[in-house]
Amino acid sequence: PRWRPSQFLSSPGLGSIPIIAQITDYIYLGNLNAAYSGRALCTNGIDNIIDMSSLVDTQAFLHGNPLMEKGKRVLIHCRDGYSLGPTCVIQYLMVKHSMRLLAAYELVRARYPLKIQECHQDLLVGLEMSLQPGGVNTACLKHSLSRKMAWS
Repeated sequence: PRWRPSQFLSSPGLGSIPIIAQITDYIYLGNLNAAYSGRALCTNGIDNIIDMSSLVDTQAFLHGNPLMEKGKRVLIHCRDGYSLGPTCVIQYLMVKHSMRLLAAYELVRARYPLKIQECHQDLLVGLEMSLQPGGVNTACLKHSLSRKMAWS
C-alpha cells in the first residue's frame, strides 16, 4: 500500500514512531526506532539489521554486504530514515537489479517516505552516470529527480 505523507511527515512526536516498509521480498527500509522495535522486527520477520548512519562509503555497502545476498530479510536504516538509508537501497536496486535511477526512486518512494538530501541525490546521479555511460544527460537527470522529490 502506498504511504500517505500526512501519516509520517506531519505527525506530532514522529521521532519516537518506528517507520518500516518492505521494498523487495527481502529488503526493508526504516528509521532508527524501527531497528529498536522488537514488535516491528518480529511482525515483518526481519532477520538482520544494517545501520547505515555511520557509513562513509556507500559503494562498500553495495559490493561487500553478505547479508544482502543470503535471502534473509534485512532492515536497512539510518538515523531518521529519510535520506541515507533510502539512498543506499536505491543504489542497491540500481546495481543488483539493473534498475535505472528514476525507476528505483519511484519504487522506493511508492513504499516509503523520502526526503533525500542533495549530497545523496548527487551520489545517485553519479552512480547512474557510471552505470549508463554516454546515455545520461546529467543536468536533465538531476532536474527530473529534483522535480520528483518536490512532489513527494
